[in-house]
Amino acid sequence: MPHRMLFVAFAFALAASSSANAATAQEPAPITLSAANAVSPVSLPAGVTSVLRLETNPSTGYAWQVVEAANLRVDEPFEVTRDPATPNGMVGAPESAAIRITPRGKGPAALKLVYKQAWRDTTPDDRTLSFVFVVE
Repeated sequence: MPHRMLFVAFAFALAASSSANAATAQEPAPITLSAANAVSPVSLPAGVTSVLRLETNPSTGYAWQVVEAANLRVDEPFEVTRDPATPNGMVGAPESAAIRITPRGKGPAALKLVYKQAWRDTTPDDRTLSFVFVVE
């Protein structure tokens, strides 16, 4: 009888382990996006945070700002990193903004960004990027 209980316990442990491994093996990977993705719809996995990387130059006062985020959570402030090859203190050197987005649910989603100085009003001359997503 003790061998039978040990076998049943082992079987449950094995089943739990394999189902946990199956769940992690099927977990979709985050997607890295760029300005090039603004030209056509992009498929995003539901509930997975992806990163949009855009060139920025904060030393000039310009930064990416969210105009609209439909069916997306956008983590702010954006992480800005400098290219390690850029000398310290070099003003005007381009940097990279990492914009983390997470779909709220399945279906259509959209993100519109504007690149401008925060103290100025938005004008038609400001650079804008519009992204369309299909969340699956």
